[in-house]
Amino acid sequence: MNQEALEVFCALGDDWKVTPKGQYKSIDKLALGAVMEMMGVANRKEMLTNIIIMQNAALEILSNG
Repeated sequence: MNQEALEVFCALGDDWKVTPKGQYKSIDKLALGAVMEMMGVANRKEMLTNIIIMQNAALEILSNG
């Protein structure tokens, strides 16, 4: 399941919401739903949790860079 979460997260690479000041805010949840559907994700609730965890970790890195 971790491999699948990584693949979904990578597929969302250009689907981040960005503030007017150019700061990353979050992954677009509509895009996430579309990607999960296209990739045939069986357990969407678990995948959402995994993606949010990865998003938050990425935001920490992006905000410190």
